[in-house]
Amino acid sequence: MKKAFLCLATAFLAASGAMAQVVVKTGAGDLSLRLIGRTNLDYGRYFSHSDNFNYGFKMNDTRLGVLANFDEKWSAKIEICYANKAVSFRDLWVGYKINDKMSLTAGNHFQPFGAKILGLGYKFIEDAQADYAICPARKVGLSYAFVTNPFMATAGIYSDGNVDAPAANQGYSVAAKLIGRPICKDSSVLHIGVAGMYTDNKNAYDFKVVQPETFIGGKQLIDYKSEVANTININRAEAELIWILKRFYFETHYLTGYSNLIGDENFQTQGGYAQASFLLIGKKQNYNKRTGLAANASPKNLELLARVNMLNMDEFSTNTVREVTNDEGVVERENITTITPEQKEFDFTLGLNYFFNKNLNARLNYTVSKVECGENEFTNNAIQARLQFSF
Repeated sequence: MKKAFLCLATAFLAASGAMAQVVVKTGAGDLSLRLIGRTNLDYGRYFSHSDNFNYGFKMNDTRLGVLANFDEKWSAKIEICYANKAVSFRDLWVGYKINDKMSLTAGNHFQPFGAKILGLGYKFIEDAQADYAICPARKVGLSYAFVTNPFMATAGIYSDGNVDAPAANQGYSVAAKLIGRPICKDSSVLHIGVAGMYTDNKNAYDFKVVQPETFIGGKQLIDYKSEVANTININRAEAELIWILKRFYFETHYLTGYSNLIGDENFQTQGGYAQASFLLIGKKQNYNKRTGLAANASPKNLELLARVNMLNMDEFSTNTVREVTNDEGVVERENITTITPEQKEFDFTLGLNYFFNKNLNARLNYTVSKVECGENEFTNNAIQARLQFSF
């Protein structure tokens, strides 16, 4: 363990020394490379109905990548993640700047739906449960963005498979988001947005299971099987609002996903969350007009946060076929129907963030959550702390 920590520390010290951009001039134009990365040191502890949850420290979701700009209008990003004892790609794309307002992106990147474009733990240590369950992850595709102060539009078409998934039967997704900003000033923002997404996938589709607020234990509150089989297509919709006034920030999202199934009742999941923060130390909240999301507070700022989240997933059935051998030695096909009951989840989180500088921040969250699954009901309290280093 000590050797692993020493290796990790050495790697990040080396990366810190290389944070300045390296510019290479070529005959075709300038090439700018910037090393990026982050790692999280987490502590989590549950105070719950069960003693089955682990607690303690975890160093996970370590990322390292490169941002490149070349030939004035072109850019690229490669980011690799080490998490849960596995290495995988995250961002892997090439971008083209048409002009100051319009751009194209091709490759593995986030779709314009939800708040995941900034990655894990937007404002809080973990994503809101509604966002985690309904919003899709990165996919391979082509997207277009038009960004001005009062208006933002993003649209794209994507494969529904992951970047490292087999090539066959992946399906596709089409997504778009429109944002209006009647106010977009340095210390005040009013942002109103809507988004829609259509996914065509004839395979089983996985609406992600509800996780506990901290991932230290690697378990979920209940064994909720969210794989929806016999899917024809999935329709998603989102409405959002962000209001920033100097040191105060407020954001709310409503999300819904509706699956059309073959031979079964259709399946719907819906949820929403509202979160707010106030700078106890600091002059103003930050907003990134290119992502359409609030950004981290400035260095030496102390931020107090609160979030309420609700999620509801319909009851649905999953039909599978199993081959069994009877007493006469004949193989027969047996139909098995599994009923997953309706699930409701509610949680409330208080948080405190302190930003030492642009590379180092500390976060503290305390969450009270309640889950209803059929006739079963569970409650859980959790505390989580994170020290995050990024560059």
